[in-house]
Amino acid sequence: MARFRIWSNTAEYLSLSAIERPELAGLYDYWRHSADDGGPPRQKDLAIHDMPDCLGNIALIDVAPPAPKDAELPGDFPVRARYLMVGEALKKLLGEDPTGHLINEVYSKDVAAEVGRALQKSMETQRALYYRREFQILKKSFGYDRLILPMRLQGAEVRRVLLCIYPLDAKLVSADQWRGELAKVEAMEQMENRMASAWVESLGYTVSPSDGRPSDEPDMEAPNYFDLADNERSKD
Repeated sequence: MARFRIWSNTAEYLSLSAIERPELAGLYDYWRHSADDGGPPRQKDLAIHDMPDCLGNIALIDVAPPAPKDAELPGDFPVRARYLMVGEALKKLLGEDPTGHLINEVYSKDVAAEVGRALQKSMETQRALYYRREFQILKKSFGYDRLILPMRLQGAEVRRVLLCIYPLDAKLVSADQWRGELAKVEAMEQMENRMASAWVESLGYTVSPSDGRPSDEPDMEAPNYFDLADNERSKD
């Protein structure tokens, strides 16, 4: 069954002209005009005091290709990316301060992989990228616009990324808001699993405590009579 799902979608906009929020558009223009040799600008070509409208919503990330057998990264993770600086609004949205942490230490596996692929693409193409990421938890929708701006240090390679995120709903300002919906999902799933177990047991099955599925099967096949609860839920 598992009706209590979390739906998510990520859309990449190929044209930066699709940026609607003035703060993001202004930051993109500032980044674009700071480059003078056809490549992405160097970090020293930008200044914090020139982007006051979005300071709370930006993060500075150090990026590099993963080293072979990097013990701090999962296998085949696309990029080594560590938060160097995070704005106050983003800290509140995340519910913690990720400064100093690798992205794979901050997010769930699926989310970290998606963020890692986006950062890797910006590194390799040396292009600005603009995404809209949307979630639906129960009947409530959440989402944000994400702008990824690659930067160089001294060499030609991209080694820093300026990340800017704005929620689609201006009223979404705290992790408590979306975490409350997740708590409802967890409670509903626990209730469904308890009732599914009771249903199975009423038919003479023994429910395995590890996965909530029948272990000692009588003559009839349980799946022919009802759907067993699926304990897997997307954490994206």
